[in-house]
Amino acid sequence: MPKRSEQLFRFLVDIAENLQETASYFESGLRDLRQLDEFMARLKDYEHRGDELTSGLVTLLNATYITPLEREDFLELAVSMDDIVDGLEACAVRFGVYQITEATPVMHEFAQNILQSVQEIRGAMDRLFQRRLKDLREYTMKINQLEKAGDAVLRNALRDLFGKGRYDVLDVIKFKEIYETLESVTDRCQDVADVLDSITVKNA
Repeated sequence: MPKRSEQLFRFLVDIAENLQETASYFESGLRDLRQLDEFMARLKDYEHRGDELTSGLVTLLNATYITPLEREDFLELAVSMDDIVDGLEACAVRFGVYQITEATPVMHEFAQNILQSVQEIRGAMDRLFQRRLKDLREYTMKINQLEKAGDAVLRNALRDLFGKGRYDVLDVIKFKEIYETLESVTDRCQDVADVLDSITVKNA
């Protein structure tokens, strides 16, 4: 593999590594939110790192005449992975705004779902780096299953939230927004899977 082509794939792996570190920190951080400012600051750092890596990939793409995949595929993969990091950081900001210092079981369930999806994304990027495109479908199918599970978590959580008199009105407003933000992150994971499936079809 030519050096510059290898660097493009390496950027995707690095972006996926940053994503996995972000999702892992988010999932573990929910267990103790008493240091809320530190939690938000760490996620902001991950978000900055993701932006830097994506910018580096774009710069390399612009300097590369022939790319091993379509330029749009590299860009879409980088941006869609970075969107997951952005979504987790946005959720942390909402914890700060609403002063959420204890995560609900639903938040933990979403965080575990997202971490599992991100681990599949990380594995898929390794296969892409190795040019083992036929193996990608195994990962995207799992991400698809996890995204459907995320939809079910949201439906059940909203049904519970709006149960008669079970929650304070302000809690309903806060939790609904956070749950919907987390569910949108599972959608962003599915976006990555969709790009990977498209790459598989185009390069079969």
